[in-house]
Amino acid sequence: MKESLSVSLCCVGTGDAFGSGGRLNSCFHISFPTGQMLLDCGCSSLIGLHRCGIAPAEIDTVVISHLHGDHFGGIPYLLLEGKYASQRTRPLTLIGPPGLQQQVEAAAEALYPGMLSKKFNFPTEYRLLDPKKTLQAGSAKINCFQVKHGDSQYVYGLRIEVAKKVISYTGDTEWTDNLLPLAQDSDILVAECFAYDQAVPSHLDYLTLLQKRKQLGCKRLLLTHMGPVMLARIAQLELEALDDGDIIVL
Repeated sequence: MKESLSVSLCCVGTGDAFGSGGRLNSCFHISFPTGQMLLDCGCSSLIGLHRCGIAPAEIDTVVISHLHGDHFGGIPYLLLEGKYASQRTRPLTLIGPPGLQQQVEAAAEALYPGMLSKKFNFPTEYRLLDPKKTLQAGSAKINCFQVKHGDSQYVYGLRIEVAKKVISYTGDTEWTDNLLPLAQDSDILVAECFAYDQAVPSHLDYLTLLQKRKQLGCKRLLLTHMGPVMLARIAQLELEALDDGDIIVL
């Protein structure tokens, strides 16, 4: 992929955990002048990256919002591709909640026994998200905000500042006021929106996001992770809805 002078977001996967509408699992590729980053890397992400013409071996950093398979389950395949197909040498940084390394290694061992026991040609570093700290990954600043999805306390919305642009991402969550500082003054907020008009535990719904739009304070609000009812109403929505392969240039 050619280096861009701007910041761009490629929607590699905008689907839910069930593949509703034939969409791929959550994965968003950010390209900026000094690097490339993924926000989430669901099980189907390697397929999506190839469809979008993105070389997996050129990705510097992967940031994971939470440890559900449709958000982190593609990492073993990314490692596998780097080891055998592209034979990458570029360092790879994996950033996520506590338990990320253990979960990735357990998934990799289950899927490809022995893969991790043999030496890789590229260094891999694991780093942990912490709502109290800003992480620096190359020229990008990463902040996380605790959100509400299931029983885990380690579920985060992500805010990326790079090249004077801000991309925020809710990950999976029901409504929480932590979404307000996450989204405030962002150039774009990518918000999960599984449901339409009924509050669903652990997920956002369209009418809530529409009601809260001004409070969120972002320049653009883009919907992802839509369930079957949302997809059936997509032509009627006032808010922008994303699809696999969409590219937003900031």
